[in-house]
Amino acid sequence: MTVLRRIPLRSSYPLIRGNHPAVSGVIPAYRQSLSSTAISRGPREPQSVSPLAPIGVEAAVHAKSDPGFLPKSKILDEFKLTDRVGIVSGGARGLGLEMAMALCEAGARAIYCFDIHKQPSEEWEAVRDYVAKLEHGARLEYVSIDVTNQKAVWESADKIGDKEGRMDVCIAAAGVLKPEKDVLEYPAEEFAEATKVMGINVDGVLFTAQAAGRQMRRFGNKGSIILIASMSGSITNHGHAWVAYNTSKSAVLQMARSMACELGEAGIRVNSLSPGHIYTKMTAQYLDAKPHLLDKWSNLNPLGRIGRTDEVRGVIAWLASDASTFCTGSE
Repeated sequence: MTVLRRIPLRSSYPLIRGNHPAVSGVIPAYRQSLSSTAISRGPREPQSVSPLAPIGVEAAVHAKSDPGFLPKSKILDEFKLTDRVGIVSGGARGLGLEMAMALCEAGARAIYCFDIHKQPSEEWEAVRDYVAKLEHGARLEYVSIDVTNQKAVWESADKIGDKEGRMDVCIAAAGVLKPEKDVLEYPAEEFAEATKVMGINVDGVLFTAQAAGRQMRRFGNKGSIILIASMSGSITNHGHAWVAYNTSKSAVLQMARSMACELGEAGIRVNSLSPGHIYTKMTAQYLDAKPHLLDKWSNLNPLGRIGRTDEVRGVIAWLASDASTFCTGSE
C-alpha cells in the first residue's frame, strides 16, 4: 500500500513558477487571453503559468473566444518527462530500478542509477537495453558509489551536470533493513555507523538529495526531489523489532518537509513517498524465511494483498513531472 498524506507546511505557500522553452511563445498569448476571464478570475497577472498553457478550463475558455484554437487533450502530456535528466539512488534493483525505468518510459533523456554494487545486475542490464529501444532512446546509466560518502556523491552529480547540462529529477531510494534486534540491546555501532541503517537510510538520502538539488540550482531548471521513506516512518510494524529502520524512515519524512521549505523559492519541489508492504529482495529475507508473514501482511491491507514493485510507477511519474507542480512538502 502506498500512502499519500498531505502534511501542512504553513498557512500559505507561493505557487511554483513554471518555465518551459517550448511554450515561450504561447504563454504571453495565454496571459492576454486571461482578460476574457477577468470577471471570474480578476485582472491580476498570474503568479505562475503551466508550461502547457492554456490548459484545463482555461483552454476551453480560450477556444470559445478563438475559433481557430484546436482542442487537444493535454492530461497525459503533463506526465511527460521529455529530455529530462535524473538520479535514482538504490537504482540497481527492486523499487529503485522500477522507478528509474518509469522515468525513462515517461520520456527522460538519461537516468543515472547510484548503487553500492561494483557491477550492475543482469536485471539492470535488461532494463538498460529495453529503454534504449524506446522511441526516444532513453539512457540508463550506472554509477557504483557509496551514498554515505558525501564528497563522492556530490562529485558524481557534478560530472553528470557537466555532461548533461541540466538536472530535473532525483529519487533517493537507497535503503537497508537489517535483521531484527531487541530495542534494549541494540548495539550503538550498528545503529549509527555510516555503513549501517542510519548512515544509508538517512545520511545517504540527504547526500543524494543535496547532490541533485545543487545541480538543479546550478542550472536554474527547477526540479523534483522524491525521498523514499516507508509506512514504517509513520506507524510501527507490530511484532517486528525494527527500531533503527523505523527511526530512519521517520527522519526521511521530516527531511522532506524541511527541504521543501528551504528550496521552494528556487522552484525545487521535495516530497516523500512511503511504500507499504511490497515484495522486493529486501523484504524477501523475511517473507521467504517466514511464509506466514505473507498472510499477516496481506491481511493488514484493505486490498488483502501486498504490493507489486510496478505499482509505484504511476505515483513516481506524477511526482517527477509537471502534473504535480503545486505539490511540495507532501507525504
